[in-house]
Amino acid sequence: MKAVVYEKPYEIAVLDVPEPEITDPREMIIKVTSTCICGSDLHLVHGMYPHVPNGTVIGHEFMGIVEEVGKDVKKWKRGDRVLVPFPIACGECDMCQAGLWSHCIRSNAKGEVGAAFGHGESYGGFAGGQAEYVKVPYADVSPIRIPDELTDEQAILLSDVLPTAYWIVDVCGVKPGDTVAVFGCGPVGLMVIRCAIFKGASRVIVVDKLNYRLDFAKKINPGVETINFKEVDPGEKIQEMTNGRGADVVIDAVGLEAEPTNPLISATVYMKRMGVPTLPGLRPEDQPAVASVSAINWEIEAIRHGGTLGLAGVYGGKMNSFPIGDIFSKGITIKGGQALIQNYLDELLKYIKQGKLRADDIITHSLTLNEAMEGYRLFGQREESCVKVILKPH
Repeated sequence: MKAVVYEKPYEIAVLDVPEPEITDPREMIIKVTSTCICGSDLHLVHGMYPHVPNGTVIGHEFMGIVEEVGKDVKKWKRGDRVLVPFPIACGECDMCQAGLWSHCIRSNAKGEVGAAFGHGESYGGFAGGQAEYVKVPYADVSPIRIPDELTDEQAILLSDVLPTAYWIVDVCGVKPGDTVAVFGCGPVGLMVIRCAIFKGASRVIVVDKLNYRLDFAKKINPGVETINFKEVDPGEKIQEMTNGRGADVVIDAVGLEAEPTNPLISATVYMKRMGVPTLPGLRPEDQPAVASVSAINWEIEAIRHGGTLGLAGVYGGKMNSFPIGDIFSKGITIKGGQALIQNYLDELLKYIKQGKLRADDIITHSLTLNEAMEGYRLFGQREESCVKVILKPH
């Protein structure tokens, strides 16, 4: 079968790989009808994730048709149409029973975090969904049925983007009348804006450096206010716009590849991209940080005293200059982590069917799986006003 395969930092390819086979009676195999390119995939392709071997099939946003089921699978049969959320959960451990699906302690025997599709060995070593077929473990636990009246485009972003946005808005306690600032106008940021408005925020201020993304945010979410951080300091500007009070909630939809403002981080990222080996004589944990906190520093400046910072963007590296003193002095609460997607799928699917929420309007490019390299180029280089790429394997 065809699949998108990671080879080394900044190098991926569409290759022929073996089709998956059921090895556990609780597994199923689905024929992928749609899969998407995510900002987290770019982090991985850029070499920011540890322990991603050459040959890893990547991608974690996908849906399709059940092709085969293991003998212990009760919920599904061949021909069923399903969507699969990216966190892999057993459904039985203490974490799953507490609704902390992305922290499942059984799904990942290779790391300390819950498993996820297409994220390398540290996340369980499971093949991803940018492929013609994918194996789904614990098949009866997380996947949901998608009704025929919805298109793939209407449903596919339930695999990650929409529930991630809805979750971070929910756990940050956004309520009617709040002022919310959103850093990052990629797919998650755009959905955070929409979900904050859905929850009743009276004012949403968004920050990015790309004018086409800021314009897109205003187009699909009328009434939002925009800041280009290449033109002004966004922390100072948000304080000015709120008469010195600050935003009630600030949500980071950027992550560890925020544009570095620290020269050491900039140099380290460049070295990693060029394939420079680990500095000799140092343990991995002693290496210079590769994660940028430029966005977080602005975000802390923008929050009011007693406000909340939500981290929906992915952070993984040990970071220098983290503003812990400012967080302490302002009494800021931080919420974040891998989104607990399974807690919201039924609710969000209902809203989509009722027309109360949508996510398909952020899809700007639809390509075949064989055109995945072009999709990564457009998305990664921000060309053709690209916001979200969907790939069709069949």
